[in-house]
Parts: sequence; structure tokens; C-alpha cells
Amino acid sequence: MYHIYTASFKDSNNDGIGDIPGILKKLDYLTGLGVDAIWLSPVYASPMVDLGYDIADYKSIDDQYGTMDDFRELLAEAHKRGIRILMDLALNHTSELHPWFLESRSSKNSPKRDWYIWMPPKDGQKGKKPNNWRTNFGRKAWRYDHKTKEYYYHSFFREQPDLNWRNPEVKEAMFDIMRYWLDMGIDGFRLDVINLLYKDAELKNNEFRLFGKSKIYNRNQPEVYELLRDLRKLLDGYPEKASVGEIYVVPPGDPALAASFLGGGADMLHLVFDFSLAFTLWKASSYYKTIAEYYRKIPESAWPCFFLSNHDIGRSVKRLFWERGKYAKAKLRAALLLTLKGTPFIYYGDEIGMENVPIPKRHIRDLYGRLLYPFFKGRDRARTPMQWSDKPHAGFSKQTPWLPVSEKYMSINVKKDGASVLHTYKALLSLRKKHKALQKGDIVFFNKGENNILAYSRQCEQEELIVLLNFSGRKKTYAGGFDTAKILFSTHGTRNPTVGSCPSASLPSRAPMTLRAFEGIILKRQTA
Repeated sequence: MYHIYTASFKDSNNDGIGDIPGILKKLDYLTGLGVDAIWLSPVYASPMVDLGYDIADYKSIDDQYGTMDDFRELLAEAHKRGIRILMDLALNHTSELHPWFLESRSSKNSPKRDWYIWMPPKDGQKGKKPNNWRTNFGRKAWRYDHKTKEYYYHSFFREQPDLNWRNPEVKEAMFDIMRYWLDMGIDGFRLDVINLLYKDAELKNNEFRLFGKSKIYNRNQPEVYELLRDLRKLLDGYPEKASVGEIYVVPPGDPALAASFLGGGADMLHLVFDFSLAFTLWKASSYYKTIAEYYRKIPESAWPCFFLSNHDIGRSVKRLFWERGKYAKAKLRAALLLTLKGTPFIYYGDEIGMENVPIPKRHIRDLYGRLLYPFFKGRDRARTPMQWSDKPHAGFSKQTPWLPVSEKYMSINVKKDGASVLHTYKALLSLRKKHKALQKGDIVFFNKGENNILAYSRQCEQEELIVLLNFSGRKKTYAGGFDTAKILFSTHGTRNPTVGSCPSASLPSRAPMTLRAFEGIILKRQTA
């Protein structure tokens, strides 16, 4: 699954903002990369306070991204190439300019008043918030409306009022929106912060404890599970559709919580994002612990998925400014991501080694960055334009882009692939398409990350592929040994002649394996 942040992928009309026709022009690139599904960031009509996640009309395309005809053409051309499209859908909140909210705030007697979460001041005292809930970035979450003299609740910006999912009319309206897009032919949805939909019915204060578990009442409420069962029934009414849920958590992640949204494995979401892998420190044993815990938590019949970067938490390449071996690590992360059991999600640009880009204050577009600077400089650093070539503006546009382009675009781009990260992704995705073991095989770990090497196999029918990943900056030897095996791939491209030459070398029976710094290899166990 390839995650496209639409505004930053490709600008077709040279207004400095990526758009749907720009994606259309790059479908052949995605085909060549080996992509078979796209997660498209929100393209609905929006005032862009939260860059598309504040939706004003769920059934139209925002002018800056193109037209509905453009979207239909993208859908048709993607399907011709065997590429599926999942749309990003925010169910938790709308824009304050959505007709529903305009009607809701018009009067306490509005028929849509109860579509959102409204409360009078606590104890009838003006200025006293209904409870102590905060937004996801720590600010006050209740906004006073002077016209009706009540507060409305917002989990994010005040321009994004939360819907009241306890009102069955909200559910009916949102399911109607989903049917609209499914009838058009899209292949499913990525569901934004799905664990926030329901809040405590009594709006109880959150209880924060220094010792012991805090009680949080504005997320993870049990009613959401029944809603997801109904949503799954809706999707099951269409052939081969999928849902991916973002389960919002803070570091280090919560695999048990994420797994709970899979239900029994076939009755809630198809896939859920667990943030744990993206938050994991660079150490083989840490990665093993994170991955193994996630596998243990998900139902036996469920299917896992993994990601390393996204538009909110940033890119995985060089998260720490002092990090060394960043491109070698990028290749090793790719080898991990694309060989684990589960669906891998690739954030646009990760396949060429794009990094987080420092954004000067005057260029910050993310409202969080503008509000919280310099303590938090926003999420723009991971949303910079795709680096297509060494031409001006990295070949993204002929005009100054909406966000600055990385200064490294001259050497790190699709055309030059200066760090050879793109070559690595292409090779790994090609292997996934060729080998069923990598697509749907079981996973068996040979160790728990000892000696900073992670070793496991993927097995399907009579095929077994072995993966060895060296997370150390030094040469390491894996002493486990295997029966005669053929080397299919190395992140370093070639192998030391004393071990075997890539790609057709065979290792002697039970031979130990020496891995270079940050090297990952894939072997195929030979069968008689």
C-alpha cells in the first residue's frame, strides 16, 4: 500500500500544489515500483485548516486537487494497471463550514443540534468548561458559541467540531457517504482516528494518575466496536473492499488496543495501524519485541499490517540528527517492512530515502506548528514535495511549491537514486510479487534479536525464504546456520565471495552467515 499525500506528490497545473491529475501522470511510476494499492490522503472539499482533514463536503473534490471527472479518471486508470485506491475518511469530525455544523450551531432547536457534542457551561457559569477534556495536542477542547451560549467539543482544532456518534442519524449519514464512494468503485477506506468516535455518555472528567492507569473518557469507548461491526457488514456488501483503521495513541504505541479493533478477525476492521513499530528504537531485540507482541495480540484469523513513516509522525530516515548510516538503515528498514508477515504501507518518498525537512517559521503551513512554535514545529517536515528529479523544485512543479523542497533533491530523487534506496525497494517489491511466502506465508523467528541480528523465515506451501537483518554498524556473524540455501537479495547489492556471490550463490550446509554493517539478506532454502 503506497500512501500519497496529494498536495505534495505531483503538481500538474503549476500552481505549486499537488493534485489528482499529477497522480494520474505518475501511475506508471507506481506500477514500475511494484505498487498495487494507493492510500490517498483527503481530497474532499475543505477550507484546509487541517490540510484536508476538515471536510466541508464529503461528496465533492476540492478545487485545488481537481474535479470529480479527474478523480473518476484516476480511479479508472489505476484499476487498468491493477492498482486499487483507498480514500482517507475522517468520521470523527467535520469542518465548521460543513452544512451540518452550520445548521447545528444556528439554534438550540436545530434538527441537527444533536449531530454534534454541545453542552452548556458547567454549573451555568459562563466561561466554565463542561469538563477537563483537552485536544490531542493538549489545548482546551471546548469552544464557546456566543450565539447559542453553549460549548461544542473538538478533539483537534476548533474549526473541526466532533460529531455525536450516539445520534443514529449521524451514522446513517456517514454510511450513506461511504456507499456513495463505494458505488463509484473505490476499493475501501483508511479511517482517521477511528478510536475517537465515541466519547463517554456522561462526559466524565479524564483522570490522570502519576502512578496507576489513567482513565480517559474521550476515546476508546466500547460502543465503537459495535459500530465497526455494522461498518464491516456495509463493506462486505461490496466485493473485495477493505478498511484500514488509524488507532490514535501516543508513543510507544499500544498493540493490544490496536488489535481490539480487528474484533474476532473477520467482523470489524480488515487492518489496523499499530504505531509501535514506527516508535521502536534502532535495535534488533527491540524490533523483535515490538513485532512479536503485535502478532501475539491480533486474532489468529486477522491480518497484520506495518508502517514506518506517515504524514503525522514523520519519516523514518534520520529521525535523529546525529544518526549515521541513514541510507543503509533505510534499506534495512525496507527489507524488514517488506518481508514481515502482513501488508506493508510505504509513505511517498520513503522509497528514495527522503528525509524530514526543517521548515523555516515563515513557511510553516501546519496550524499546529504555527500555534505551538518553537516547542513543536509542526508536521510539515514530513510533507514536503516529492523529489522527482534534479530540475528546479525537484521536478514537482514549475512554480514555487506550497512547502520548501529538500536541499538534497539534487542527489536524492527518482531519476538519480543517489543512495540506491529506490533500487532496493524495487528489488524487494519484485521479490514479494514472485514469492508467495512473502505475500501470505507464515513467519517463524529463529532468534529474538541476539547479537543485534534479527532472523526469521517466511513459509508457504513448499517454499521457505530466510531473512537475516543486521542492525549493527559493524560486521556480525549469524551462527545459526541453514541447510543449503540460495541468496536472492542483499541490501548491499553484492556478497562477499567467501560467503557466496549474489544472486545465484549457494551456501554450504549449516554454514554460519557473516553480515556487513546494516546489511539485510534474503535466502531461499533449497529443497531436494
